[in-house]
Parts: sequence; structure tokens; C-alpha cells
Amino acid sequence: MTILTQTSSTLGSNPLSSMQIDHVCLNVPNYEETLQWYQEKLDATIQHEWTVGVFPDLKLAYLSVYGFRIEIIGSTQSQSGMPIATNLGEGLRTTGIGHFCFRVRDVDAVLAELNRCGVKTFVELGSYPDPGIRLCIIQDNNGNLIEFVTPL
Repeated sequence: MTILTQTSSTLGSNPLSSMQIDHVCLNVPNYEETLQWYQEKLDATIQHEWTVGVFPDLKLAYLSVYGFRIEIIGSTQSQSGMPIATNLGEGLRTTGIGHFCFRVRDVDAVLAELNRCGVKTFVELGSYPDPGIRLCIIQDNNGNLIEFVTPL
């Protein structure tokens, strides 16, 4: 009987080759409102909530949006929020995460459902042959940009 073992050479020599996105983190000025918005508008579920002893003013939560994990961090102390983009050009010129994106089966139907739930369209539906996608963009309750795409 021969036993096969995998070595680092069969798995790839670069330890970074095992990387996968785990979550996106959003720092928000209104923790409870943000949890509620993601639950009501994107059907998110709270996976876990916690605090960190050395940061007593912070609350943290992992939300699951159909397998995509978003970490929400908010302070219990009042904060002034970050500037909110008023157009896509401003949104693309900010430092940090400019937006995150969900791939969906039918972007037109998703946007119609979000609009039905009271979410305003930030960037109208459009088809873009160069990257091969149809997309729209919305903003969450804090002005974070969320893109939805369907491959053409």
C-alpha cells in the first residue's frame, strides 16, 4: 500500500496562496442603526456581537449577507461621521474601501427589490461591455457604496 502525502511543493511554495477574503469592516457612527439597516435592506443576519475590554466604548458585530461577512464597529460615544460621497467620482476618490460588491443573478431584480424597500439608487443600472458586467450602486445608511453586478 502506497500512502501519498502532500508537501508544500504540491500545495504551492508561497504561503499566501491560501488567502481568501474573510470579511469587510465598516467603522460607523451609529452601530444599532447600521445593524438594523443591513438586516432590513440586505437581509443580513447577526452572526456574533462582542466588545473588547481595552476599548469599552466600542461594539462589534459580524453580519452575514448570504455568505458574505461584514464586520460593523461602532462607538457608543457620539461621533461626527465621515464625509458622504454625493457622486460616484467622489466615492472613487476616497481613501480606504471605496465600495464593496455583490455578484447577483439578476441585478435589475435586485435593484427593484431594494428600491421597493426604500433604498435609493446611487448609480443607475448600466451595462459595461469592457469589464463585461451590468451594475448598479446604492449607499447604506452611512453613505458607504455597495455595488451589485451581473455578468453580461
